[in-house]
Amino acid sequence: MKSRRHLYARGLGTLLLICATSPQVNMAQSVYREIDTVAAVIDSSDIQGIARAAQARFERQRIRHFPLILGSVNGVCDERVGRFCSWYDEGDWYPRPESVQVEELREELLVLLDSIQVLLPGDGWLLGQRVWYLSEARRWEEALETARSCGTVEPWWCAALVGFSLHGLERYVEADRAFSIAIDRMDSGQSLRWRVPRWIMDDDGQNALKEAENLSSESLDTVLERLWLLADPLYLVEGNDRKTSHYARWTVATIREEAKNPYRISWGKDLDELTIRHGWELGWDRTSDTGFTTVEHVIGHKHPEGRDYMPPGKVLNTPSRAAPEDLRADVERPRSLYAPAYAPVFLPMEGQVALFPRGSRVVVVGTHFLPDDTTRHVGHDHPIPWLDPGAQDGMLDRAGTFLVPQDGARIKSAQRMGYVEGALSLEVPSGSYVLSAEMWSPSKRRAGRLRMGLESLPVPEDVASLSDILMLRPSSEEPEVLEASLPLALKRAEILTGQTFAIAWEVAGLGFRSETLLFEVSVSQINRGVLRQIGEFLRITKPPRPLRLSWEELGPQSPGPLFRYLNLDLPNLKAGKYEVRLVLKTVGRADAVSARVFSVKER
Repeated sequence: MKSRRHLYARGLGTLLLICATSPQVNMAQSVYREIDTVAAVIDSSDIQGIARAAQARFERQRIRHFPLILGSVNGVCDERVGRFCSWYDEGDWYPRPESVQVEELREELLVLLDSIQVLLPGDGWLLGQRVWYLSEARRWEEALETARSCGTVEPWWCAALVGFSLHGLERYVEADRAFSIAIDRMDSGQSLRWRVPRWIMDDDGQNALKEAENLSSESLDTVLERLWLLADPLYLVEGNDRKTSHYARWTVATIREEAKNPYRISWGKDLDELTIRHGWELGWDRTSDTGFTTVEHVIGHKHPEGRDYMPPGKVLNTPSRAAPEDLRADVERPRSLYAPAYAPVFLPMEGQVALFPRGSRVVVVGTHFLPDDTTRHVGHDHPIPWLDPGAQDGMLDRAGTFLVPQDGARIKSAQRMGYVEGALSLEVPSGSYVLSAEMWSPSKRRAGRLRMGLESLPVPEDVASLSDILMLRPSSEEPEVLEASLPLALKRAEILTGQTFAIAWEVAGLGFRSETLLFEVSVSQINRGVLRQIGEFLRITKPPRPLRLSWEELGPQSPGPLFRYLNLDLPNLKAGKYEVRLVLKTVGRADAVSARVFSVKER
């Protein structure tokens, strides 16, 4: 189910509207009435006053060039943020080219601000406005050059503006370094406010941050490091753009705090919060009264593909126990919104994950594929500017499987380029990890991700352990080791009606003595309808008998993992959910059991 978020504010004759969709989000902000924000008289000797008047005049004049749309703002609040109110509804906005008139007005403003900055080289407000309006025009290289030639402006502010510009250029590692400098040079109160992302976390997350802050600075650093690591959209992309976007948003809020804005309302804590949570506007619209004589609403739109990449607070202490749904970005009612520039279409990738324990180590297998684009705009007959390949045109598709140790050790990874579908494996010491299986197509600006916690305990060498089941395409040449089976792995635990498949598994801890192994494999349906279950309970109908297969074989003669492969030809399976269950029985040992749920889809 898709929803749309609206936020609006009442007070002093104004209204602010923010709209967002999930899993992809359209966000907009709107305000009532036209309000003249330019002072009636400006002292010509006040050079900064001239700059401020020009900035206010630009914001007032640009409104008349915003696209005019029909509609009104109504609804009941689902959430309040200061003067603002939110509710959920459908939305279909997408970015349109800016008018030539606004471009010309902005260029005139930038020329004036540049000339005044020469006279006031230490004016941080002027520098911020120059960088901001260059970024609005998508002139990020010029914004970076301007931020770096900061004169005698406060060093922390120079570094923040540099970080903001580098984030816009998608140079996230450099942006992170610049923001670190800015944080170090701020006063302690401001540094803490920027560093601790309370507004974008759920209640559990806010409590975890507060608890860590009360314990010690080291505890807070640990929680923040883990939080941002989990929030990073793709480990395939160098740097952490969700983290740098957070600091970029604080930079924008600081720039706009003492400047006029298109909404024609004063900046406040509520606008701070909304900017930090959802980012800044990508486009604007306006509505007018019935006579088209005055502007009633100004609507500012956020990115139409925004999603919530922040982890829930409940997983911060033990992320290795996080379920896949805990770390999905396409949540129904997002607390915050972000769209990676390199892959704004970001979709769940429900691939296979299988663990193969080998004593004190474990092999982790993860499949990857590029999910189909099921977002709102894909079938629409209009430009989709955020999917323009741009500088990413011609870049190879890439996939990766990553294991993030819970103890903070270095991330382990296996990566490949040029492949859309497949499986990757990693062998690591048994322990607690976060797994991230990722697929990214730069030219399509689309990505898929499966992220989840996993735990694997070491097993004594002489104790039999059964791996997870990995579903494969059948092959006439049966693989003899796990590594040879990976090219056959199904991208997800799913087959079509009438389709045959195979399974693979390993047993470790054998070979220390002679023994006979008994394997039992069964396949049974697990989502029978309610009426069918009632009929079975009343013995009106018979429950389906699971399909079973069993055999005996001698165990291996020497220690080492025992790999097994089995073709399953089950042409009569109807559409539904099933479980393939594997049991290993040996004399003197407890039974070992492994199971895999899979789906059968109609052709």
